[in-house]
Amino acid sequence: MYIYSYLHIIKMKLLLKVNSEKARKRYVSSVTLPTSSANGTVATIKRINQNRTSINTSIFQKLSTSSKLLILLIILVIIVAGVIIYIEIQQSNKKTDAGPILFGNSYEHGTFPNLGNGHLVIDRDQWGASELAKNLKIPLKHPIPYVLITHIGVQSKPCENVYRCSIKMRTIQDSAIAEKNLPDIQSNFYVGDDGNIYVGRGWDYANTYANDTLAVTFMGDYGRYEPSEKQLEAAQYLLTHAVVNKYINLAYKLVAQNQTKVTKSPGANVYRNIKKWQHFYPCGIGDNPRCGVELGMPDIWDGKM
Repeated sequence: MYIYSYLHIIKMKLLLKVNSEKARKRYVSSVTLPTSSANGTVATIKRINQNRTSINTSIFQKLSTSSKLLILLIILVIIVAGVIIYIEIQQSNKKTDAGPILFGNSYEHGTFPNLGNGHLVIDRDQWGASELAKNLKIPLKHPIPYVLITHIGVQSKPCENVYRCSIKMRTIQDSAIAEKNLPDIQSNFYVGDDGNIYVGRGWDYANTYANDTLAVTFMGDYGRYEPSEKQLEAAQYLLTHAVVNKYINLAYKLVAQNQTKVTKSPGANVYRNIKKWQHFYPCGIGDNPRCGVELGMPDIWDGKM
């Protein structure tokens, strides 16, 4: 009996212990459940962050590739631009080299010969030279030792385009033939304010001022007006061309008309500029000998040829 009671007590203790253990486990489970949920949430957040990181990494890789392509494209553009600029500079340098002046109709129809940098040579046919001009008889020997600079003067307004300069050329020629009884227009070449060169008597015949000179006339009154930069440049291009083609002496002497006679030509504004040019020769100024004395030229350059 006692043994049975003792066993029953032990059994009850075991049951209580088991039930207590089960209760404890249930309690622990109920208490740790939120933690598990939190861990799950944290894990979920980690997975989301990992996905975002993956996405961000993918986008970064794409952006990096795009950036590389963009940089490569910019480099290519810079290289191409550099090549284009280099070609333009080379072509510009070629243009500044005075090429041959082609007269008559030996150049492409509808175009004008170009001295370089846009300075055109307008031949007699193009500006409409008069048929009344007589044959010139005094040849101009090459290389020519002197270049004489003159202007039209008499309050003549500079011409600013081919149309107006051509009209001025015809007026000058008509005046020379009809009023001055000359065989043709006076100078060898005329320089318009448009930056173009107009052919007068050309390279081969003497002008009306003096033999052994190449007369270049600025078309306007340059005591009153300022010559344009392109006009001054055109004259220099013409003289460079003349040296290259041996029309004038390599060491030619550049003089203004007021150094050879009493006159205001070529005007104070042109004179001020040409005095700075490399070949300017100060003959007839101060104590310097008169111009052309070494060649036996007349005291006053005022011929009627």
